[in-house]
Amino acid sequence: MVGVYKLVAIEKEGKIIPKIKISENVEKITNPSFKKVYRFYDKETNYALADVILLNDEEAPQGEYEIFDQHNTWKRKTLNNYYVKNLQEKIFENGKLIYQNPNLEQIAKYAKEQLDTIWEEVKRLKNPQRYYVDLSQKLYDLKTKLLEKG
Repeated sequence: MVGVYKLVAIEKEGKIIPKIKISENVEKITNPSFKKVYRFYDKETNYALADVILLNDEEAPQGEYEIFDQHNTWKRKTLNNYYVKNLQEKIFENGKLIYQNPNLEQIAKYAKEQLDTIWEEVKRLKNPQRYYVDLSQKLYDLKTKLLEKG
């Protein structure tokens, strides 16, 4: 098994300083700082609409929320009738394992339940529609600022 570690922040004199890795390959540019991830679900269908990555200090999306393509920022969509779920779970806290490992049957059940929330147009093998994973405006602005600094 191979793991890759990418630095997103450093602590200096008790203050967290966001960092970014810049690359010629756009997909390899990291998103700076500590983050959290939420998934939007349509209230009527319970299908997943998009995921959004926020800075750790941001609140969960609620009310009218605009998502946008971070590479084609003019592509925007306003979400209204949705609910969100935090996709992250704490595994360790203060160096102690606090997560209850699920068994294989529980993992398979969860994976199937999650796949059932994805639109067929996204899951199809031929010409699938793109599933959006967006950045919050605050994270996008921080990333842009760090990229401009170089």
